[in-house]
Amino acid sequence: MLKALIIFFGLLALCYAASVGTTSDAPDVCQSEDELWGGEDIRKFYFCLDGQVITDECDPGYYFVNNVTISGCLPADLMKPSCVNLDTTVPDCTGTSKLQPQAADDVASFYLCTSDGAKELPCPDGKAFVSQDGYLGCFPWSEWRSLRNCVDD
Repeated sequence: MLKALIIFFGLLALCYAASVGTTSDAPDVCQSEDELWGGEDIRKFYFCLDGQVITDECDPGYYFVNNVTISGCLPADLMKPSCVNLDTTVPDCTGTSKLQPQAADDVASFYLCTSDGAKELPCPDGKAFVSQDGYLGCFPWSEWRSLRNCVDD
């Protein structure tokens, strides 16, 4: 168990180190002067103000959607199920939940069991948590979308 935690934290540190020094996901150029638009991170959206791109984020439990009928932050229960974590609980830190990270409500966070119980930790910027089909950890949003089948229809 200790070996698995050390490996996980090592990988997490490596992912964080790789992400340090990179620019943010925010676009440099206005995509639209009169509409909101989203990016890879389903929690964020962008708009233009005086030619500058402004980044904003939906409230916790809400995700940005922009399609033919809807533009704005929707609650998780109205989202495509593969794009959100609806049935997560704080792990009891026994069995498998004690040995590996577990999904949290926020798709960019995860639970990790410590000697003080379960702690919710964020993925490094630009990444979201996956625990399915043999994948476990924080992945860039584009990979996360592919792994979770969270693609625009």
